[in-house]
Amino acid sequence: MLHTIIHIAQIYLANDGSIILIDEFENSLGTNCMDILTEDFVHENKNIQFIATSHHPYIINNIPYQYWKIITRKTGVISAKSASEYKLGKSKQKAFLQLTEILENQHQ
Repeated sequence: MLHTIIHIAQIYLANDGSIILIDEFENSLGTNCMDILTEDFVHENKNIQFIATSHHPYIINNIPYQYWKIITRKTGVISAKSASEYKLGKSKQKAFLQLTEILENQHQ
């Protein structure tokens, strides 16, 4: 419950222009609040940027592609690409699995 309250506070108390970083967004969130918080992150009207990591199917399926950024690192080179650059499938879950395979192949 504490994580839920913290996330809600971050959304509603952050100043315009804030950047909020959340690693493994779904950790410690109950299934009864994950949907509401995900909706708030996507549709909050403030000028706030969220950078969140997740592997949870619900979150992946409810964050539009245009918000996805794929960050990779090979030796000392870090790159960021949008999901559209990978030409992924229409299902977000399928796209996530395709992306996982693509990234695994890049590291071989």
